[in-house]
Order: sequence, then C-alpha cells, then structure tokens
Amino acid sequence: MMSEPGRENNYGSISDPILPPSESNMEEMSELSNSTQQGEQPATTSDLAEPLKCEDVEVDRLPEEMELNNVYETIGVGPAQYIFWVISFLIAYSDYAELTLIALIIPYLRCEWELSEQLEATITVTVFLVYAISAMVCGKISDIYGRKRLMSITIVILIITAVGAALATNVYLFLFWRSIAGACIGANFATVVVYSTEYSPKSHKSMGPLIALMGSYMSMFVVNIVGYFALNSLGWRWVIVIITIPIIPAWILLVIMPETPRYLCVSGKNDSAHKAVHLMAKLNKVTLPKDLEVFCHQNKELGSFKMVLGTSEFRRPAVLLSIMYFCNIFIETAVLVFLPLAYISEFCGAKGEAPQRDECQKLTQSDLWKLSGAAAGSLAGCWAAYFVAKCLGRLKPTRGSNILQIAAFGFMFKCFNNDYLFGVSTAIKVINAFICMMIWFIIPESFPTLIRNTATGMVNSSGKIGAVVGTAMVYLLFYASPVSVVISFVVVSCVTCICSFLLKKETQDVELMDT
Repeated sequence: MMSEPGRENNYGSISDPILPPSESNMEEMSELSNSTQQGEQPATTSDLAEPLKCEDVEVDRLPEEMELNNVYETIGVGPAQYIFWVISFLIAYSDYAELTLIALIIPYLRCEWELSEQLEATITVTVFLVYAISAMVCGKISDIYGRKRLMSITIVILIITAVGAALATNVYLFLFWRSIAGACIGANFATVVVYSTEYSPKSHKSMGPLIALMGSYMSMFVVNIVGYFALNSLGWRWVIVIITIPIIPAWILLVIMPETPRYLCVSGKNDSAHKAVHLMAKLNKVTLPKDLEVFCHQNKELGSFKMVLGTSEFRRPAVLLSIMYFCNIFIETAVLVFLPLAYISEFCGAKGEAPQRDECQKLTQSDLWKLSGAAAGSLAGCWAAYFVAKCLGRLKPTRGSNILQIAAFGFMFKCFNNDYLFGVSTAIKVINAFICMMIWFIIPESFPTLIRNTATGMVNSSGKIGAVVGTAMVYLLFYASPVSVVISFVVVSCVTCICSFLLKKETQDVELMDT
C-alpha cells in the first residue's frame, strides 16, 4: 500500500514532509538536551544532514514509511539505472538519427524524383515543423498517459514509418511517412528528457539527460558513417532501414522495465509504484521490507510555467537560456542541412558566386567522409564540455566558446573549396555542441528542483522552434543569397553570446558535476 501525506508537482519533490517524532527520536532529543546542559557541544546541522548511503543502511532498521527520494538513495545506483540509461541513450540516438538522415538523403531524392527547390524544402521543413509541434505537445500527454506507454507506442509507429518511407514510390508518400516519423521523434525526445531524470538518486539525477544528449550527438556521427558505407552502394532506402535498427532494443527494454516510480507515485498509482520500486531494488541487489510504504509530494500547481516566469529570479535565466538554446539549435540544424547542399554545389564561400543547383548531383565518398568527420566534431565537443565543466565551470567557457563561434563563421566569407569547408564546419560543430551541452549543465544550477523540469521543457521547446527556423532559412536563402545564410549564422551567434554575458554569475551548486 502507498500513502501520500506530502505534496508534489508533476516533476519533482518539494521538500520532505514533517512526520511525528518516533520514540527513538524522542530519546535522541532527550540525550541531546542532557549533553547540552552538561556543556557538551551539540550536533550541528551539517552533522545531522549526512546523506544516506546505500551501504550504510541496515534493511531491518528501515522506517515503515519513506519518501521516494530517500528510497532511491537507499536503492543506490546499479543495474536498474543502467538499463534506464541505455533506454534513454537509444531513444535519443534513434530520434536524432532520423533528423540527420533527412538532410543527408535529400540530394538523392532530388535526383530520383526530380524534386523542385520548393518541394525539396517542403520535405525537410515539414519534418522539422511536425517534430517541433509534437515535442511541445507530447510532454503534457506523457504526464497524463505515462512515459513508458507513450514512447512504446511511438517507437512502434516509428519503425512502421521507416519501412513505409523506404518503400515509398513517390515523393508524396515519402513526405507522408516522414511527417509521421517527425511527430514520433518529437514526442520521444521531449519525453525522454523528463523520463531520464525520474529513476535515479539525487546525486545521479542529471546523468540521464547527459547520456540522452550523448546519444543524440553519437547518432549524427553514426548516420554519416552508415551513409559513407551504404548510401552510394545500397541506396538511401536501405540506409533508412539500417539507422532505425537501434530503436528495436530500446522498445524491448521499455516493455520489460516498469514505468518510472516517480511518475507512478505522483499519478496516484500506488500499487504500481510499490512494485516498480521493489523491482529496482531487486535488480540492484538491495532488499526492501515488503510492507515499506513509499510516498511522494504532490502539488500540481507548483512547477508550472507561471511559477517559472512569475518571478524575476527565475524568469531571467529561463528566458536567456531559452534564447541561447534557440540560437544554438538554429545553428546546429541549419549547418546540418547546409553542409550537404554546399558540398554538392561546390559552394565557394559567402562572397563567391551563388551556387548552382544541379538536379542530379550526388554526394561523393569524399563528401560523405567529410560529413562524418564534421559529425565526429559534434561528439568531441559534447565530451569536451563534460570535462571542461568539471574543471573550469560552465559560464565562462560558454562565453568564450560563443566568441569563437562568431569568429569561425567569419571564415565562411572568403571563397574556399570543400576541404576548407570541412575544416571550418568541423570547428563550428565542435563549438556548437560544446555550447549546447553547457546550456544543459547550467539549467540545474539556475532552478530549484520543483520547477527544474518545467524550465527544462521551456528551454527544450525553444530549441525545437529554432530547428524549424534554421532549416527553413537555409532552403530559402542558400541558392538565392548564400551571403545572407552566413550573415544569419553570425547574427544568431552574436545573440547567444550576448545572452551568455547577461546570465548571472554561476552558482556554487555543482551537483551535476559531482556525479
């Protein structure tokens, strides 16, 4: 049985409830009073606030009732969290792979179906637009129907759409299937960001989103590598099927594992939450009393957008981080679409002649290898952010990286060949991935637990909008005015740089890095 004496929002705990003192607590208070009267130094707050460690817990002395966060501390980190992290990684990997794929195969679709410039733009922009709308809507749907249920359904649909797109006989069928795929990946990525925080103790709570983001950047590299080996030999249809394969084990693990105890608890599904907690304990080889009652705080009004934006203390970082993430995802997706177009058109630089659109120019093996190298830059930037943040902090490296990003885009104003473009684009991808990861490191320091996921959702939604705007900008301006594309990159980089300097001095909260 479960009880709910405290309150909680949809996203996290507020504070531990005040429970009546037990007999043992009364004895401890009496001893403390006697020792104080005898001149002994009483225990300090820090002494009483020692974190509960799994190895220090004696199962037969566990209280009959525990708050969910304390249960997670007791269970510790083990195979249960590892499985949840694998699920988060694979879902984020597969979803971002779909976005990378559409930019990679557009030249081949143009050649096979003789796409017009407008139809070519429609395919990519529609996928990103549906992706953004779905990401903003499905977060609430997952709050109602559950993370596991929503992602299990969307994964099945995603597999079906991959097969449908691979078998499409015309561009309109392809657009239909890819639009549905866009809705699925938007729902999955928005849900997995929250899902990845709901099954770990406080000390490791940020590892889930970090691993999910690692998966997304890994997918950019892997898709381009698959393209290098299979795109010109097997064709784009087989590439679609191949990159969808990693989503299958994610679905199997989702079916096997329970819904996250946090979601079940705040949803009032007490029996299911009780079973989920005991399954996690069993996987981690920790024994919990069968009659242990687990509760969590519930207050659905707390953690709302109104609370995030209602005070200047939270509004300022929420708005600034949202603008920064919008700008950086704008750059990330715009460069993702820009590079294949630049390679096949032999783009000479922003001040060169406008590139000519070849109706049937495919990417060479050399071009595909360069795209793979640039994608590897994103992965390197992601890992660099993790280690730099541990050693040097978050805010100052972010500001410095923004300045470097502006300088890197400046090199695109001169005429160059594809080898030069490879070097510049790789540097840009390293810096951009570095900044995006830093933004995710700054978020936990800027908001308290009760509104952190709401603020995260706000920042994440702004990024999806940035993806749509960036993609549309490239297709609208690339063949008409390439200098306008590069100018937009510089302007957006300047905006995110200004926002980083407007953020307050970073806090001393290093909970994320201590993981």
